[in-house]
Amino acid sequence: MLTCFLVALGLLLLSGEGRFFYANVDWQVRFAVLRDMGINPWPFVYTARAEPDLLRAPIGMFLVPALVFKVLGARAADVALLLQNVTLIALLLALGSQLFADRRSRLIGLTIFILFSGMDAIGDLLMQGTLTGHLEDWAEIQYSSTITLLFWVPQHAIAGWLGAVGYMLWREGRVPLAPWLAVLPLTALWSPLGLMGAMPFAALAGLRTLISRSLLLRDLLAPAASLLLCVPSLIYLAAGSDDVGFHWQPIPFVQWLLFQSFETLPYLIPLAIAERSTRFGRDSLWLAFAWLMLIPFVQIGWSTDFMMRGSITGLAVLAAMVSDHVVQRGERRRWLMVVLAIGSLTGLAEIRRALVYPAAPEVRCSFFKAWDQTFAAFPKGSYLAPLDKVPALIRPVDPAPADAHEPARCWDGSWKLPYDPRNALSDREDGVK
Repeated sequence: MLTCFLVALGLLLLSGEGRFFYANVDWQVRFAVLRDMGINPWPFVYTARAEPDLLRAPIGMFLVPALVFKVLGARAADVALLLQNVTLIALLLALGSQLFADRRSRLIGLTIFILFSGMDAIGDLLMQGTLTGHLEDWAEIQYSSTITLLFWVPQHAIAGWLGAVGYMLWREGRVPLAPWLAVLPLTALWSPLGLMGAMPFAALAGLRTLISRSLLLRDLLAPAASLLLCVPSLIYLAAGSDDVGFHWQPIPFVQWLLFQSFETLPYLIPLAIAERSTRFGRDSLWLAFAWLMLIPFVQIGWSTDFMMRGSITGLAVLAAMVSDHVVQRGERRRWLMVVLAIGSLTGLAEIRRALVYPAAPEVRCSFFKAWDQTFAAFPKGSYLAPLDKVPALIRPVDPAPADAHEPARCWDGSWKLPYDPRNALSDREDGVK
């Protein structure tokens, strides 16, 4: 447990949580949301547009730090966010370590999981002719490495990994079905996309339970009670989500095949053809295989977030399978170790940026102004819902108007963007307004 805590603490410090190191540009918006939740009474609405807007986003990660903000101030909230996420990720790593028999295999499994990634470095060199600052973007679609998830979207990682760890522990007979299924709806307020990515594995677990005729009453009642408890939050997340609908994403076949050839197939094919039995069952492998092949064609919202976040559970299960194959000295382990070595460059590039770029400054402006620093070209619908489109069941009756005062600048100093030859502003100071 101590090792898991130290690993989680070290990585999240480097990710910019707590603002001791550089934080990626997504945190410009997240720090602003935390500030807004800290300085404004709950519930509140933004009044920057003609109609008031409710903050409608997966705010689970911010609830406790925002309460700390109200009592102890902004700096304490930064530290609270760091400690909260470190604790949760350390617990998930510790639970995952129980899948391995001894200290050696646990250390190998932990190392592989932390460094797990597709071979983005080769894709980057192939498409850009150089290694960029953020290797994941080479194909313009993405499955995120473990370190990328921790550095950019820890809330999604926590939700997705909880689904994966719960499934694998259930598959090994370490936990009953009921508590795992019951905890899944609770992750929606952290990451609805991460929750969606866990659903295929929950369905497989349910199907296997039905086939084996081992279904218990508690396996139905516990998840049903949890889902009922989460109904208000699910309604909240769906409120005014016209701009965050479901679409098919028409990816050219060559782009999809090239992407999969460097991201997933170098792991999936060796495991599929390996002679030894696959950990967690062949059905788990084929489910992950099918899911990872198909979800690039699904889009929710204006970006590729669904494939990036909906893949987290499947990729975590795949990483555990790879780890087990290496630990057990399977016949494909040498190939897998080569792929892992190349893939590790993706996470190491994230760590390098944390060490050479300036530490994240304090964000002093609201969500609206922070969003427009880097994301002005994109709609704000993933974070906002017009108040009149919020269902009456959860619509606040007399919400407080958010503080409309904006400072001259959102933050002091620079906030560099990762180097990308396709973006003239990258690796330079952004235009802070």
